[in-house]
Amino acid sequence: MNPDETKQTIRDLYERYSSLVFRHCRFILHSDDEAWDATQEVFLKLIAGLSGIKKHTSTYSWLLSVSTNHCISMLRRKKSEEFDENIHGTESPHASQERRLILKDILNRLMRPWNKKIREVVIYTYFDEYSQKEISQLTGLGESTIRKYLTQFRRGSRYALTEFSDALEA
Repeated sequence: MNPDETKQTIRDLYERYSSLVFRHCRFILHSDDEAWDATQEVFLKLIAGLSGIKKHTSTYSWLLSVSTNHCISMLRRKKSEEFDENIHGTESPHASQERRLILKDILNRLMRPWNKKIREVVIYTYFDEYSQKEISQLTGLGESTIRKYLTQFRRGSRYALTEFSDALEA
């Protein structure tokens, strides 16, 4: 693909998907400003990885996956910043409580469909960043069971995101 075709492809993808990616990011982040920032970052990642996206992979699915991961990373950074602000006393207790409620709501929406064991493994993996070996020691589950639960979660989350995006397009 020559540079002009690449630019046109990116322009077409942005025009087609930017509002959908924005709505997805806003759903996770609950902030228009942060959602626009996230949307721009996701499309920068698309530009960087355009040649690596497999032809059989849906571009929209790729964008949803990247935007979800990016938004979760933003929430993690925000959470650590909130922690630092609380130590130094620069944030009011009301604002801190509001952020905790927002994060709790996001987590509840993402985790609601899963049973207790899968939620536990997902939280240990993605939020607490424990290794599978550490999770095995904490929960008493085998590492193969942990891998199975994480695979179920990833597949189910992709399915849920696809259903969510289909509803947005309708």
